[in-house]
Amino acid sequence: MFFVIGYLWGCSTTGKTSLLIGEDSSMDDDSVFSDQEEVIDNDGDGFSLDDDCDDSNPLIHPAATEICNGIDDNCNDEIDEGVLIDWFFDFDEDGYGSDFLEQSCVSIPGAVILDGDCDDNNPQIHPNSTQRVDGIDSDCNGTRDWLVQIYVAVDDAGELCVNNTVLGDTGGWSTGVVYETWMATGPTVVGIYGWDVGYTITAGIIHLELSDGTQWVSDSTWTYSPNPSDSASKSGWCSVGYDDGDWEPVQVIGPIGTSPWGNAPSVFPQGSPAQWIWDYFPVELNSQYLRKEIVLP
Repeated sequence: MFFVIGYLWGCSTTGKTSLLIGEDSSMDDDSVFSDQEEVIDNDGDGFSLDDDCDDSNPLIHPAATEICNGIDDNCNDEIDEGVLIDWFFDFDEDGYGSDFLEQSCVSIPGAVILDGDCDDNNPQIHPNSTQRVDGIDSDCNGTRDWLVQIYVAVDDAGELCVNNTVLGDTGGWSTGVVYETWMATGPTVVGIYGWDVGYTITAGIIHLELSDGTQWVSDSTWTYSPNPSDSASKSGWCSVGYDDGDWEPVQVIGPIGTSPWGNAPSVFPQGSPAQWIWDYFPVELNSQYLRKEIVLP
């Protein structure tokens, strides 16, 4: 009696599968088995029907990025999580809102996605505004713009500067001159560089006024340079941050009406409390620098 022993090796998803064939055994196709399961992926996005919450759309699957569209894109049972858009009322229709309305993926009539409008009833006022409105924070950056009136005169001549910018000459002592200039909330330096061409008497006077009535005038709080002829030490003298620690308080000569000026300068506001000021140096020194740092509201 003869026995035939043979082995049939077949492939499966878990490794090799063997089949022992004994006496009177025969091999046929029915003796080969596979444990591989069929995977269904209808939309071809790499995720099976069991894992994909919408197997008809290849853009929807567990690895997708959630976008604002009202759909659960990444199959986590949440819709538009982390991507909803904030909408704000825009009453003045300038493209910026202030009051929160709701979150939505769809645009809402009368609402915008940009906020930060500090006056939603004025289309000139918003974070991107280039308008200057006197006494108003037009661009919503926390500072107001002021159109400042500056009255100034020097006997005999001089220059007026604001924040290191020369606005022009100071006019004659009998009339003076008026400037309008924009300033913003915060520290500002006003300076006068003056001189007397006749070596007789030198003095300056100045009056600044905001539209809300706030005033600054020349008085004992102004200072003068102890070294007016030292040009090297004057770099930036009319700017915020300049070290004027060694500058000295000015000499107050007197208010409008004081001799020899009388009621001059004529352009000054009636009743201005401004004082004629200068230094304590001999008049032969001729020129001088006067400065004052103010803070606008």
